Amino acid sequence: MKDSKRSDFLEEKPKETKFVKFMDILKTRFWDIAKYNLICLGLYFILIFVHTFLTSLVFFPIDVSDYLQGYTNYGEMFAVLIYRMPYVLVLFSVPVIAFGPAVAGFAVILRSYVRRDTSFSSDFTDGMKKFFWRSLLVTLISTVIAFCLGIAYKFYLTYLDAGFWKTALLWIIMIFSLLFLMMHLYIYQILVEYKLPIWQLYRYSYVFSILRFFPNLLVLILVAAITVIPFMIHILLGAAVLFVIMIGLNSYIINFFTWPAIEKHLDPIMKEQRIKKIKLY
Repeated sequence: MKDSKRSDFLEEKPKETKFVKFMDILKTRFWDIAKYNLICLGLYFILIFVHTFLTSLVFFPIDVSDYLQGYTNYGEMFAVLIYRMPYVLVLFSVPVIAFGPAVAGFAVILRSYVRRDTSFSSDFTDGMKKFFWRSLLVTLISTVIAFCLGIAYKFYLTYLDAGFWKTALLWIIMIFSLLFLMMHLYIYQILVEYKLPIWQLYRYSYVFSILRFFPNLLVLILVAAITVIPFMIHILLGAAVLFVIMIGLNSYIINFFTWPAIEKHLDPIMKEQRIKKIKLY
């Protein structure tokens, strides 16, 4: 009888599922995530708006010939651009380039949330300061690459004759663009966790984008849905969700998904490299 009671006492508690852990952290940290969402928007709102507007002009141009001939007014053309901006926001501005230093600071905070470590408000500003220049360099590099991909896609789409090579080149650009987007699920997390050269940040992020392609794709679809659907329902609803929680929630989803993978696959490589360096010395 005593043995049975003891066995019941020593019986392990059921393991926490990922979904339960995700919801538990979100419930506990919701207002903190919302706070950092507002901070990020406050710091970079103008930059986000200008970049998104310019990107929409490059990647989603409008045929302005009708407007120039006076068939309608420029207000309507501006409204069309505004409605296209959410799609640019999710595809380019937020995950790739708009505010690298804030993403780095937020990654430090969210790392603590995912690991359930103690975190402080100062961790955000300290992270921004510590990784400011390196994350800004990543922002610059990613901006150049993103626009080059967009310009190449528009060039081949417009000036190449229909045929095999046009189709092949367009598909190559689209696939690489998707992988490039997936790389940014990992790059800032690797940046704040390991002291690596910039080229290695992109190298390891590229490896993660390929090896975890389908899970990455599911995360991107989820982030895209959270970003675009509120704007599709009503632009004011989309704006409200953007200001309250959108960037913070998307960042939390991305970090919750990426940190376990980085710790599982990249930590052993980094430890092995440290051991080799110690042996050399």
